[in-house]
Amino acid sequence: MSVGRFWLRFWLARATLLAVALLLLTGAGAPARNPWQLHCASMPRERPLPASLRLAALRFFLWVRPPSGLRFGPVYLVTLSSRTAASRDGDSTDGAGYYLHRALIAIAPAYASVVTITGHRLGPRGRRTTLGFSTDGATRCTVKTPVVSCGSRPLRFANALRIGARRGWRIVSTELRIGRTGCFRITATGRTRHETIPLAVPGPDYGTPGW
Repeated sequence: MSVGRFWLRFWLARATLLAVALLLLTGAGAPARNPWQLHCASMPRERPLPASLRLAALRFFLWVRPPSGLRFGPVYLVTLSSRTAASRDGDSTDGAGYYLHRALIAIAPAYASVVTITGHRLGPRGRRTTLGFSTDGATRCTVKTPVVSCGSRPLRFANALRIGARRGWRIVSTELRIGRTGCFRITATGRTRHETIPLAVPGPDYGTPGW
């Protein structure tokens, strides 16, 4: 083999390897990620609940024993999640195609001031990336093993849920109005507190097959 032909083959092989590496880095030609297996920046494990909140959660989620939740500071979020990923099984949708997901938000007695709860999807903001919160509670559910049935009634939603000042446990039942799937952050803001709670909503995104 001539020296010229050797170097020609060498540079062609090198160019091929570089092209393959670029494809892997950019994701081109790679299989699509499984939307049911989210990898968000923060996905902590749920913790056992204090006694008062555990009793409320048992009444709210009749089919789960024992319930657990996410805690950041004095703020708890109970959504039947696993590593922050909320299960969409059985969730209903409203007339605009938003998923409705039942949840408990609780403030421990250590903090008695007003708390405002908001939430949004991480990444670019859009019309469906802000979480809505039911301001008049959640639907009631009944269990006839193995079937769980949750009723339906008109609910009012707001972009912020205000929890008034009070001593003792403040446990609020609500429904999250979810317009997109992906990684979210729920924020609890008070006079001397600012807590953030991660929440993941797996599954195909709005406007794609399977939503």
